[in-house]
Amino acid sequence: MIYFNLINPFTLAPSLGYLIVWAIKTCIFYPIFFLGTYKHLHLRRIPFYFYLIIAVGALFLPFFFFLNDLIWIIVTIVLIYFLVDHGTGSLTDLVAGFGYSMLVYYFVQTIVSGIIAIFEITLLPSTGVYYLITNTSILICYTVTLPIIRATRPFFNHYLSRLRDDHALSEWLFSLAFLPIAYFLYYTQYYRRLTLPPVLPESAPPVANYLAYLAICFGYFAIILIAMALTSKYLANRDRADDAEYRLATLAKYTSQLEVMTDDLRRFRHDYQNILYSLSSALKTNNLDYAKRALGHLTRDTQRDIKVPTGIIGPLKNIKDSGIKAVIYNKISVAMDKGLNLEIEIADPIQLTQTLQQVDAIRIITILFDNAIRAAAKSEKKLVDFSLYENQFAQFIVIGNSTAQAKVNLNQLTAIAHTVTLGRNHHLGLRNLQIILARYPGASNDRSSKDHYFEQRIIIPKKK
Repeated sequence: MIYFNLINPFTLAPSLGYLIVWAIKTCIFYPIFFLGTYKHLHLRRIPFYFYLIIAVGALFLPFFFFLNDLIWIIVTIVLIYFLVDHGTGSLTDLVAGFGYSMLVYYFVQTIVSGIIAIFEITLLPSTGVYYLITNTSILICYTVTLPIIRATRPFFNHYLSRLRDDHALSEWLFSLAFLPIAYFLYYTQYYRRLTLPPVLPESAPPVANYLAYLAICFGYFAIILIAMALTSKYLANRDRADDAEYRLATLAKYTSQLEVMTDDLRRFRHDYQNILYSLSSALKTNNLDYAKRALGHLTRDTQRDIKVPTGIIGPLKNIKDSGIKAVIYNKISVAMDKGLNLEIEIADPIQLTQTLQQVDAIRIITILFDNAIRAAAKSEKKLVDFSLYENQFAQFIVIGNSTAQAKVNLNQLTAIAHTVTLGRNHHLGLRNLQIILARYPGASNDRSSKDHYFEQRIIIPKKK
C-alpha cells in the first residue's frame, strides 16, 4: 500500500491523451473539490492563486495518497492563515473548520466510490458510461458535498461557537476526525474489498462488501456528528454552571460590599448627627476651637470611609448586564487588593451586549484589566482608569494605566498581537484580544502612550 508518491507525470504517462485526462482530473477537479468544500462551509472567498498553487503542485504531488493529502492539508491551512487571514484569525478555529470540511470531503468520496463500485458490477468497465463516471467521480463528489455542507453548516457553526476559545483541545481532537475515514478510503481502494476478518469472510458476495463499506462510512460519519454535538453540549452546560457559580460568588462579594457601605452610611449618619449637635453647642457658647476640631473630624474621617468606595463601585449600577458587571467588580476588587488607585467612569446606562456577545465582552474586559493591573502594579503612580460610554454609532471600552516606562513601544505590542505564541500570558492575551475583535466588522483597538501612561480604546460599531 503506497502512502506517499512524488512523481514526474511527463515521463510516466503512456500517451499524451492519458496525460491530459489525468492532469484535468488531478490538477483541476481535485483542487476545486478540495478547496471548495472548505469555501462553502465557511462562505468565504478563496483567492484564485490558491487553486493555481495546488494545481501545479498536484501535478507532481498528486492527491489520493494518504501522506500526500496530509501534506496538502497542512500546506493549505498555513497558506490560508498567513496569506488570507494575515495571522489575525484563530488558528484553532481555522484547523477545526478545515478538519470538518475534510471529514465531509472524505465521507463523500467513500460513499461515491462505493456506489461506483456497485455500478462496476452491472456495467462493463470498457463501456463509455463507466469510463465517464470514473473520470468525473470527483465532480460527482463535489456535487454531492454541497447539499451536505449546506445542511450541516448551522450545526458546525453552533458547535464551534460553544467550544471557541475555552476548549481548544476538543476543537483540535475533532479536527483530526477525518483521519480514520481517510485511511479507510485508501485501504479499501487499495485492496478493493473488505475481506479481512472480522469484517466479512472471503466468500462474501461483492454486493455485501460494498453494502458493508457504505454502512461503515455512514456509521462513522453519524458517530462523529453525535460525538461533536454531545461534547459541545456538555462543555457548554459546564461553562454555564461555572459562569453561574462565578456570578453567584461575585454577587455575594458585591452584596457584602454594599452591606459594608450601608453600615458606613448608618455610622456616618449617627456621627454626623452627634457632631452637628456638638458643633451647634460649641457655636452657641462661642467655643470656636472645639467647633473647628469637630468640623475637621467630620470632613476627614467620613470622607475617607464613604466617598472613596462609593465613587469606585457606584458607577457599576449603569452596567445593565449582570455578568459583565460581576466581572468588572471582580477586577476592581483585585486592583483594590493590590493597593492600586482606581478611577471608574460609567456616566450613563450601557448594555455592551448590543454590540458584543456576552462571552466576548467578558473576555475583552478581562484581558484589558489583567494587563492594566499587571502594568500598574509595577509603576510608581499605581493608577488604573476604566470607562464605558457610547454614542449613536459605537460603544467604547477604555482602560488606562500608569506604566514604569515613560512610553510603551506600540509597534512592539502590535507585533506581539500578530504573533502565534504559546508563551507568556500577556502575549497570549493580546493575541486573543486581536482574534476576538476580528470577529466584529469595523471594531478597532486604538492605543496611545505618553508620560508614563498607557491607554487602550476599544471601539465596537453598533449594528445597523
